[in-house]
Amino acid sequence: MKIKLRQIPQEGLRIEGDEPPSVMDLRDPLYRFEQPIHYALEVTPVEGRGISVRGGLSTVARACCVRTLEWFDLPLVVENFQYHSGQVRGDEIDLTPEIREDILLALPSSPVSPQAQPLEAGKHDQARVQNGVWGKLDQLKLTKKGIKN
Repeated sequence: MKIKLRQIPQEGLRIEGDEPPSVMDLRDPLYRFEQPIHYALEVTPVEGRGISVRGGLSTVARACCVRTLEWFDLPLVVENFQYHSGQVRGDEIDLTPEIREDILLALPSSPVSPQAQPLEAGKHDQARVQNGVWGKLDQLKLTKKGIKN
């Protein structure tokens, strides 16, 4: 998303719109971006040739659940998008890398579908731990000089 500096009045500018999902340029087996990235931003000039941008971003990613391996829609919202540059070179500024970065940071490392069953340790798991390796270690009798059977 590019902003032309000469289009920003002294009192600031509110811009709202959508960027195509292709700006995400993500090659990750867990995520796909198929819907546009919506932005609502306040752009304010800063002394000299600086710029300050604040606002929000939102989109929906297709995510593969790590528990069920099924695809689901994952809403993503960045409420506090911020960008500040003290000195802008040229006639415009491209916020695409910053928008992309903030959305990528909002992605969970292990997406789980809301429909996936929660993981719970049952009685079977506890019995396996008690009778398994940990149970055998608990039976060890240690003395100051070594192991005593």
